[in-house]
Amino acid sequence: MYDMYNSAFAELDLDYQYVPLIVDDLGKAIEGVKNLGMKALGVTIPYKIDIIPYLDELDENAQRIGAVNVVVNKNGKLIGGNTDGIGALRALKEKTEVKNKKVVILGAGGASRAIAFSLKDNQAVLTILNRDIKKAEELAKALGEDISFGGYEQLKRELEEAHILINTTPVGMINTDTEGQSLVDMELLRPGLVVMELVSKPRETKLVQDAKRRGCEVVYGYRMLLHQGVEKFKMYTDQEPPIEVMERAMEEISGD
Repeated sequence: MYDMYNSAFAELDLDYQYVPLIVDDLGKAIEGVKNLGMKALGVTIPYKIDIIPYLDELDENAQRIGAVNVVVNKNGKLIGGNTDGIGALRALKEKTEVKNKKVVILGAGGASRAIAFSLKDNQAVLTILNRDIKKAEELAKALGEDISFGGYEQLKRELEEAHILINTTPVGMINTDTEGQSLVDMELLRPGLVVMELVSKPRETKLVQDAKRRGCEVVYGYRMLLHQGVEKFKMYTDQEPPIEVMERAMEEISGD
């Protein structure tokens, strides 16, 4: 994904470099950001919620959501934001409208929170399902009234009338214990259902493969990464990004 940003930096002749970093100690990593004078950073699982206590401030959107996927260093003050919601919404709207659509979201972590708030703002009808039902309930309550929640055992019932299914969990991700797996039995998928997969590596997860076999409309994870990345770029640089350059780079690296 960092190639997407670096291609855009090069296109605009900006003296920035986006590099991936493995974090062993989150607190020390954040101190390093300050002491090394890093301009900004992207935040991914599993740190989107855990990073919040280490930041100086959250913007209004991140504060409401309770999760962060971008941090900007403004004169030594680390400010957290979140572009996951708008990224997911734009990716979904390439395939379908969301107003009054029943959406089943798998997972209740940082990405799920951002997407759920964005969908609620756009008048979708939400159901949050999670392995830990308590976390699903907490997210449902944070979203407000009339939000359904439960465990994965409710998938069959919830999908019968659903218009959109979104997997926000890492299940199916390459180089993990769940690679090649899916939370959803293929028999539960049907034509007309829009399936959004946030996992982008591999591009063709088992969920995606099953959805295509069953005639579903698929929204790939890399489309969300592109759209949330466009918004991140604006926060990183205070400039409008070269979207076509970023899109081309994302499509090149998303192929398996």
